[in-house]
Amino acid sequence: MSFAKTIPFIIITSLFIHCGNDTSKKTPLLFPEHWRSEVIEFPLEFAPSLQYSGTEYICFSPGWGKQGAPDYFSCAFLWVIDQDPKLSPKKLETAMETYFDGLMSTVSKSDQNSTQKNITSKAFFENVNEGIYVGKILTYDAFTTKKEVSLNIIVNNSFCNAQNKHLILFTISPQTPDHQIWKKMKKLSIDMECE
Repeated sequence: MSFAKTIPFIIITSLFIHCGNDTSKKTPLLFPEHWRSEVIEFPLEFAPSLQYSGTEYICFSPGWGKQGAPDYFSCAFLWVIDQDPKLSPKKLETAMETYFDGLMSTVSKSDQNSTQKNITSKAFFENVNEGIYVGKILTYDAFTTKKEVSLNIIVNNSFCNAQNKHLILFTISPQTPDHQIWKKMKKLSIDMECE
């Protein structure tokens, strides 16, 4: 790894650590072996306008950061938040645009070789069932390819009575819904006492 590539990697790693990456905190998100995970506390440093209190649990497929891998950019994140997000397609579009603009802009600005400093993402969602939304986000991969990427997203929204928390599970991949990675992501589950 060259010095020019080492510095952005260190900056990105420290960003996630600074954002509250707490490996000692048990994640309620159950995911396959060999996936890696992170825990970030709200407010998210890269998207402070998402004014929730709670925790984001993220899991990444083994090929998440590998261009050309069948599971490239495939991941899931679970928001366990105190506030009722009052989700709608429009609200999800705004939240995901804010999230990805902030994340990718932060990563791009820390990469000395990146020419993409201003990121503008565009999200589209529809409500397909009670608490279930499907959508797409057109954004920029500041981590790996340094190119635009189109991501498919499924969102499951529920309320955990016993914990008095709102749970929003996002599963994300550029792959089409018939790809094998979605079969794996459909098996993701939340281990939390909610009744």
